[in-house]
Amino acid sequence: MLVFTASPKAAIIGQMPSLTEVLYITSEPCTSESGRVEPNWYFSYSVNALGMVTRSCYVRYNDQIWIKGPYGTESTFPMSYFTKPTSSKSDEGSESN
Repeated sequence: MLVFTASPKAAIIGQMPSLTEVLYITSEPCTSESGRVEPNWYFSYSVNALGMVTRSCYVRYNDQIWIKGPYGTESTFPMSYFTKPTSSKSDEGSESN
């Protein structure tokens, strides 16, 4: 199982709105339960309309984003579904990614 180490400075590199939530992908590496950084896996999360956050990890393969969520759920989306986030205070220094 993959877990995350969230840093408030994790650069959001893409967002994908859906019907009930917004999915974000970041540049922050994910780690295993033992604390080992998982190669090529990065922290992602979704926020629903009530503000609840669901954490996950993703890997980019070719032009696909493969997300492993809680309880072993998996989803795949084309990278083209993700757009650069609009400028905000938490993302101001991360536009070079």
